[in-house]
This record gives sequence, structure tokens and C-alpha cells, in this order.
Amino acid sequence: MYRKIVGFLEAWKDSEHRKPLILQGARQVGKTYSILEFGRTHYENVAYFNFETNPKLNETFAENISPDYLIPILSHIAGQTIVKEKTLIVFDEVQLCERALNSLRFFSGSGWRICATGSQLGVATRKRKLPFPSGVRQEIMHPMSFEEFLWALDEEQMADAIRTHAGTLETYAAHQAALSLFHRYQIVGGMPAAVKAYRKMLSIEDARVEQREINETYTADMTDPENGISGVAARKVWRSIPSQLLRSSTKKFKYSEVERGGRRAKLIEPLDWLEGAGIISVNNLTEGIEPPLVPFDDEDGSFFKVYLLDTGLMFYKLGINPRLWLDLKEDSAIALSSDFRGALAENSVMQAFSSNDLQTYYWMPPSSWKTTGELDFLLQTDRMEIVPVEVKSARNVRARTLGSFMDKARSPYAYILSENNFSRSETDDGRELRHLPLYAAGFIGANCLKGSL
Repeated sequence: MYRKIVGFLEAWKDSEHRKPLILQGARQVGKTYSILEFGRTHYENVAYFNFETNPKLNETFAENISPDYLIPILSHIAGQTIVKEKTLIVFDEVQLCERALNSLRFFSGSGWRICATGSQLGVATRKRKLPFPSGVRQEIMHPMSFEEFLWALDEEQMADAIRTHAGTLETYAAHQAALSLFHRYQIVGGMPAAVKAYRKMLSIEDARVEQREINETYTADMTDPENGISGVAARKVWRSIPSQLLRSSTKKFKYSEVERGGRRAKLIEPLDWLEGAGIISVNNLTEGIEPPLVPFDDEDGSFFKVYLLDTGLMFYKLGINPRLWLDLKEDSAIALSSDFRGALAENSVMQAFSSNDLQTYYWMPPSSWKTTGELDFLLQTDRMEIVPVEVKSARNVRARTLGSFMDKARSPYAYILSENNFSRSETDDGRELRHLPLYAAGFIGANCLKGSL
């Protein structure tokens, strides 16, 4: 299955100012497979070292971490001669060896081709306060996007068409077919193992087997005593996220819904761990309408929303029969609640934005506005413009708050994401509204600011 990361890796390989690369991301998103496959197809050989399966590797770095010292030893361990420019050196799960992580900076400008992966590097640098090496390139890998999902199903033509229509906003003739495949994507998700299982027999049941194993892997990581967090609390936070998104009034994360009497002091650490592990995304509140946007500052630090990294895992964790979603027709009785549809749509959009590493906020009006409407997402462009994004779970796209916000924030345009086809419209004062189907959310973000690693 082709992944977008390949294009990045090719550019990295050909760069005149290439630095050692650290590929971050949650477990099971395809980091190791992608880098090894890239090494196999773009280099004469690959020297692979896994610090999780071979902890004795740490001893190699105990005395000296310069390339001149390490390369002969690593060649011996790998059973092959590591050749400059021709061998790709891979350090897998590098966060488990601080000295190996630090050694990367000494490879910068040396001519050696080296890439490291880290499933919990964010956790390690936060919790263990590991000094992050200078002189390295960082990139985050995410679950498969809807576009990658289409590629995996040999729907390249549809993927290309959606990309084109996202730019032109012209009506897409195959909209219903694309929407149907997107509904399947929401169930299967973008975890490569689940997509691979689904692709083989077009079996959602097979995909769910993989989702269960991934969920169990994440849960096991949470309860690892080496993490230094309460595994019980982390599991409770992880379990509560889907139900928190189902809340109709507000999807703001509430500590009290994690456990009775839940408080920030007890739950912020496991929440931070989940974010560092890359298995959740956090969208902070802002009250600003002018750039630069900043998170709302409150003493409790409790104005934020939390989303799962993958819509398929969300669907799995909710325990909903996929047929209820796939068989939903316009002319049928509503089998699933509007709360569920809204939560699934919003998580899907956040996943798309996270895949593009976009910095996002949600917005609530200050009390002076005398309105209660909120906007799901705000994006900021490199031209210092604020672009609001409204997410609608079905075909009703009435958005009263949107026009008022655009007027006061002087937004040049806004996006409305729904199950409707591509189109354009205008507010009463002539501001542009760009209507995109939910499945095209991944094509929003050109010229928008990226979040930090």
C-alpha cells in the first residue's frame, strides 16, 4: 500500500542539506514498514536495529557515539558492511536508548544515511525530559488518510477526481459513490493493518479483529509501569473519549466524565501521555478572532476537545454495528443518533487536519456577543487570515454563527463540511462559503499554519 510518506522520504534522500531523520508517530501507523520498504527500493541495502526487541543494543552506545566509532560495530551487529551513501541505517524505537538518540546529531553532514523511528518519542521527551538532538529533521506519520485508503482499494481515479474538485468546487458526478466509500473508511479507519485486512476480502469483520488488537496494544502501553503514570487513569481517559464526543451540548473534555469526582490534577498526566504517544489529538479553545490565535488561558486548563487518532478505532470502541451505518439511506428512518453522526464527522475531520499537521482551535463567542453558537475549527493562514470550518454531520448546513464570525474576524472565506456535494455560496455580505463533502477535508490546509512537533 502506497503511503504519502514515500514522497517526503524521496525528497529527504535527494536533499543537498539532508539531516538525520526522526520519523515519529503512534504505534501501528506504518513507520517501520514504510522506512524499510523505502530503504529496500532506494538503497543497495538496509542496516536495521530495533531497540525494543534487542535492548542489548544500548551497550553499543555506552562508551562512544561518534559515527567513526559506531559504524564498524553496527556493521558487525548487522552482519553486513555499512557503506556510506549506499546503506540506509535504521534505528527503530530509538526513544528506548537516550545515547542512540543523541548520536543522531553527530551523523549530520557525515554522508551516512540514517533514519530513526519512535512510537513514543513524544512521551519520552516529555516524561523523561530527554534532550532532543539538534541538527536532525523530524516528521510525523499518521494513520492512512481517505486518499491513501482509496489508493489501497485501487480507486486512484476517484482520489484524483476528489483532489481536483476540492480545488474547483465543481459538482462531482460520483459524489454518492465517494460518500459510500468514505462511510466504509470511517468504519475501517486508517490503521494499515485494518486497511490491509479489509482490502484482502472486503471484510469489515476482519478489519475489526485488527482494531481490537491495536486497541489492546495501546492499552498495554498505558499500563506499562515504566511509563510512570497511572495505567488505570490512562485507560479511563482513553475509554471516555468516544462518549465525550457524543455529547450534544458541548464536546469539551470533562474530567468528571472520566471518573466520578475526576480532577485535572489526577488526570492531566495520563492525558498528556496519550497525546505524547500520538493516539489522541487535542483541539484547544480560543476566544480570539484576530491572528495570532492562542489557546484560551484558564486556571484549570480544561477548555479543550479530545479526539482519537483514528476514526476506525473510534467506531470500534463505540461498539456500534457497522451495518447500521452502511445501510443508512436518505429515505430510511434514522438508525443512528445525530449525536453519533456529529461525533464521527468531527473526529474524521480532526483526523484529516492532524494528517496535514495543521494547527487547529475551536471557538466559542465571549459573553459580550450574546450568542451561544460555537465553531468546530479555526485555521490560520500564513497570510494571517482566520479561516473558520463548520462541520455538519448530514445535509443540513445552516450555520448562523459562521456569518457573524466571518464579519467580525474579516475572514475572506470559510469551509462548510457536510455530506453535500462540492459547491460555493456567499454570506449576506458577500463573503465566500466553500462547501466540501466530508471526504474532502484532507484537501483543506494549503497555506495554513502547521502545528509544532
